[in-house]
Amino acid sequence: MFRTKSSYESSGSRPEPLVEEFMFGDDYIRKIGLATENAAKAALFKFLFAQYVKNRMENGKDDRPDEDFAATLAAAVTNRVFGEDAANDAGKQFAAQNAELISILAHMLSADDRVCAVLSGAAYNTCYARYVGAGGSRGMFSNAFLAYVRTLSRDDSYATTRAKALDRIVTLGSGILKPIESMLSLGIFRPLPDSPNERSFYDDVHHFATIVGAL
Repeated sequence: MFRTKSSYESSGSRPEPLVEEFMFGDDYIRKIGLATENAAKAALFKFLFAQYVKNRMENGKDDRPDEDFAATLAAAVTNRVFGEDAANDAGKQFAAQNAELISILAHMLSADDRVCAVLSGAAYNTCYARYVGAGGSRGMFSNAFLAYVRTLSRDDSYATTRAKALDRIVTLGSGILKPIESMLSLGIFRPLPDSPNERSFYDDVHHFATIVGAL
């Protein structure tokens, strides 16, 4: 779950840097996946928070906008994009009471191709790390995750292949693909190369996080 602005800042934490100790193998996939996920959520939160504060002021609704509301809304939309629920009762109540607004704002992100490209790579790294962490195979002919992702960029003739790969992934855990599935439903997820580059996706997220001031 992504924390609200107040708790994020009060903890003094920042997205953890990528440690280059694990350049190959499952440890590397898990490490770069976690680093990408943390940085992407922090960056998206910061990006949305700034937008919501600015929009409220430009619309003349408030000379001094309620930053707590903007932070809570930004956190809720970030959760929606990544297919997650709030971690506390207050966050869950806010999400339930503002479900339509949150959904609308999340869908609006689909109009920004650059942000969508960054989030798609983040979803890939995040889900791949979960897949590997759950015991998924990375063999050349047995990598269900890569098989699934590749079919997302192809037409319906690959529906059977997609369904088979999906079944194999779901048996490992129901939450593995939540970020990808949520972004697909929102129109955010963009086609990826047949040979995705985890480090490139991480670098794109890190650059985005730096631009919006999340690092």
